[in-house]
Amino acid sequence: MKKALLAAAVFTTFIAGAIPVAQADPALVINPAGGCGLLDGNGAGAFTTDTKIVATQSQNGNTTLKCQADVTPASSGKAAQFDFASTGAVCGEFDAIHGSQVTQDWKETVSASGQATLICHFKS
Repeated sequence: MKKALLAAAVFTTFIAGAIPVAQADPALVINPAGGCGLLDGNGAGAFTTDTKIVATQSQNGNTTLKCQADVTPASSGKAAQFDFASTGAVCGEFDAIHGSQVTQDWKETVSASGQATLICHFKS
């Protein structure tokens, strides 16, 4: 049950806002109006508007979204990694071009100091 709730939380909070990305641009740094929802080092949900998001679109139309933020580090003092296989959660995003998208193809790494990087791959 916890995994299903986490999936919903990740999907509903990972909103980059309306992204004015041109189809020809290979990469765009976004200062999101909505912010980024991700996991902290202990696997708990975290939401921040103090973040950097980069969207990159390949020639075949696939999009990679990368969100970086500072979160609570793992209580173990070690780096932590999360993905669909370990959490059952999906990564979701909303933008003006694609609307809502979700994917199971994501990975998040939280360093021992709490620097989190979430990378999600969306197929067109």
